[in-house]
Amino acid sequence: MITLKPLFLDFKQARGSCKSNQMWKYSLCLMVFLAIVINLYGCGSDEVQARLNEEFSLSVGQYAVVSGENLKIKFNEVTEDSRCPKDVICVWAGRVSCVVELGHPSPFYRMVLTQPGLTDDFAKESYEGYELAFHVTPYPEANKQISQDTYRLHLVISKMPELTETIGPIIATPFAFQGQDITIVGYYRGWDLLHEANMAPPVTRSDWVISDSTGAIYISASSEAELPEGLLPTSLEAIDTILEIKGVVRVTKRGQPYIDATSVNSIP
Repeated sequence: MITLKPLFLDFKQARGSCKSNQMWKYSLCLMVFLAIVINLYGCGSDEVQARLNEEFSLSVGQYAVVSGENLKIKFNEVTEDSRCPKDVICVWAGRVSCVVELGHPSPFYRMVLTQPGLTDDFAKESYEGYELAFHVTPYPEANKQISQDTYRLHLVISKMPELTETIGPIIATPFAFQGQDITIVGYYRGWDLLHEANMAPPVTRSDWVISDSTGAIYISASSEAELPEGLLPTSLEAIDTILEIKGVVRVTKRGQPYIDATSVNSIP
């Protein structure tokens, strides 16, 4: 009995030590496995963190969350790529179109972004007070197919300036504003290309139109301030240019208000 007792204790200790080693090995294996899984999922995440005014890119199926804006954008697919390939002479530049979904925060709104061919410049679209500048890579090459998983949508998202609510009240009661200094932030509309002012120019036939969130009004072409270089009053491509105008409200004898501009500046 005296000799068996130590042997019995040694056996229990040995078995406990064995179990302890097995548990430790099991725990170690589990930790390694979890670390691998977390690493794999982290590397393959579909979410991209983005910031305003900074370029980022998405592959098909990925989405970005814009920090501090509660804005999400997902790159769904490329639906058309007819861009003229490099080193090929084409009668048409072609275009590339891709479908995105945007949420601010929800529900998601589907939008088609289209960029013309033969250029690497960013195209632009707007969504609920944001400007989306974008271009799609890679650019096509002759006799080479581009698969969906190869496409990248490059984006720069920025906030658009808030338009003023100045023009509507001036049109409603022009004599109440006559002689007052005002500031207008709005879209350049050239020679009333969208027919928003919907009346004849008040001073000269070269008078042009600005439109804010409440209406449209003419700016006298005889004003002290001139249009920024490159803005043509006949160009539909320029009508989404945002301008800040400072000036004085004038009223014609017939009661039509217009602005005598003292400064005209483009807002990026």
